[in-house]
Amino acid sequence: MTKDRSVSEQIVFTVDYQAMISELAKVGRIEIESGYSEVIANLDSAKVVRSKLEAHEILNFLTENSAEIMRYSVSKFAVLSNEEDEEEYPLGLEPGQDEKAKVVSAGKYSQGFLLTNLIEYLLARKGREQLLGYLRTSRVPKAKQYADQIIHLMCAKS
Repeated sequence: MTKDRSVSEQIVFTVDYQAMISELAKVGRIEIESGYSEVIANLDSAKVVRSKLEAHEILNFLTENSAEIMRYSVSKFAVLSNEEDEEEYPLGLEPGQDEKAKVVSAGKYSQGFLLTNLIEYLLARKGREQLLGYLRTSRVPKAKQYADQIIHLMCAKS
C-alpha cells in the first residue's frame, strides 16, 4: 500500500523548492536537515491548510518570485538570528543576566522553513488582514507585531 504525499511533501520535494533550499543554505550559511520527517511534514501541512492556500499556488509563487522570496528569507533569517529570545517566565523564575546572555543553539533548520516563509510572504501580498488572520489562527504570539515585521521585511531592499 502506498501512502499519498502530504500537501507539504508535494511542495518540499519539488526540484524548485529543493534548489531554493540549497541556495538559501549557501547564501544564509544555515544548516538544514537533510531529511523531512513525517511529523514535521504533518505540522507543515497543517500550516498550509490554515493558510487556505493551495499547493500549486505556493509552487507557482516560488517559481515566479524566487528572487523576492530569496531576499525575504535571507533578511528574515538575519533579523531573527539577531533578536534576543523573548521568553516569559513566572515571577521569581526569571534567569539572571548571565543566563540570558548564553547562546542556545537551535540546531538545524527543517526543510519546511522555506514553506513557512512562502506562506507568510504570499499572504502578506494578499493583504495584512489575511496574514494577520493566518497568524492568529496559528496562535503566533504578538501576531500584529509579527505581521508588521513580515511586511517590513518584504518591503526592505537588500
